[in-house]
Amino acid sequence: MLINHSYSLELPLMDQADVLVIGAGPAGICAAVAAARQGSRVVLVERSGAVGGNLTLGHIRTCMGIVGPGTMKEEIGELLGTGGACVPHNVEEAKFALTDWLHKNGVIVYLQTPMAEVWTEGNRVRGVVVSTPQGLARVEAVCTVDATGDGMAAALAGAPFQVGRPKDGLMQPASLLFTIGGVESALVCTHESDDTPVGGQSYLALCEQANREGVLPEDVTIVRLYGGERPGERMVNATQLCRVDGTKPSDIARSDWELRRQIHQVVEFLREKIPGFERCYLLDGADFPGFRETRRIEGEYILTEEDILEGKTFPDVLVHRANFCFDTHNPAGGGQAEDLETARSTRPYDIPYRCFLPLKVENLLVAGRCISGTHKAHSSYRVMNICMAMGEAAGIAAALSVRRSISPRRLDVREIQAALIAGGVALFD
Repeated sequence: MLINHSYSLELPLMDQADVLVIGAGPAGICAAVAAARQGSRVVLVERSGAVGGNLTLGHIRTCMGIVGPGTMKEEIGELLGTGGACVPHNVEEAKFALTDWLHKNGVIVYLQTPMAEVWTEGNRVRGVVVSTPQGLARVEAVCTVDATGDGMAAALAGAPFQVGRPKDGLMQPASLLFTIGGVESALVCTHESDDTPVGGQSYLALCEQANREGVLPEDVTIVRLYGGERPGERMVNATQLCRVDGTKPSDIARSDWELRRQIHQVVEFLREKIPGFERCYLLDGADFPGFRETRRIEGEYILTEEDILEGKTFPDVLVHRANFCFDTHNPAGGGQAEDLETARSTRPYDIPYRCFLPLKVENLLVAGRCISGTHKAHSSYRVMNICMAMGEAAGIAAALSVRRSISPRRLDVREIQAALIAGGVALFD
């Protein structure tokens, strides 16, 4: 079969799926398992060498965000050994636990298989072209879920999208999380509200002073310290690089280089300035930079910050009682974009099915941080527990659309809701 592009090449068929999921991060793994449990033949393709995305390779060892009871968040928590609590998990153990979970649920997993192109006929997605160690190949699918985080499949298929904040298009900064050992202090700092005195001085003031003096990098005005798995460890969320675009290869490479340089600056700051950290040392870090925000695919509904402030409910709800602060890391400098009062003004809200349905494209759903929403709303729903719930809902929707032989846009949302409720998910108060 020929696929028309700027080149013409007969590509071998690697696999055929009822439901194809692109990206094995928190949203993708839940979408894949949810679709498989509905009886679909599910293929999951992932560009990296392990599943889990930010849960594993991204080194985010605490799953944040609240959703209503009964979602896969709880099942993932059992797999990670956290019981669903926001406590550190072991990323290496998680790699196997999540892979094993996928295989036990019948998901066909391809690693080190990045998507190269989306295969469309008119406005209908037919599958994707992937790059493998044996060359390019195609995967056919009846329905596809874009769980790339970057909305890559949707954008390549022609769906409109937005990036950045309205006034200048700047996106939230990139960071690279890491873990240190050798800490002989009880100090933790999970947010700007954790202003613990250190040697008679404000810890946050010490961070800001170090930034002004050039001891800390230009965009780093706070060094967040989360409790680790073992005594003497801290997960550090401090590195920050603004004005980069996580969809541009040159920016990705520059971010990795700059953020790894920042790790050493942050460790030196802790050793020299913070009592109890004199003998701290780098244990490990993320395999890639974390880009908090890239494309936001335009769907049939755009979730807004007003919806979140109001705690809005929707008749086509697929994620109920989602909640997390407006965690908008400053796109143009250090710290947060909102003060604490504004950041914490969110109320539990619904995410409607329409946010999962890209405009102008059929047979495709989006799940995770690339769904349809504004820049500020995105800063609340982008966290992992909420992304898991989105993935679960999208996977069920994809499987049901295959069963009905219709595009997801034509699927009755009540059928998706019934399947979620039958699985124990709370959608209505």
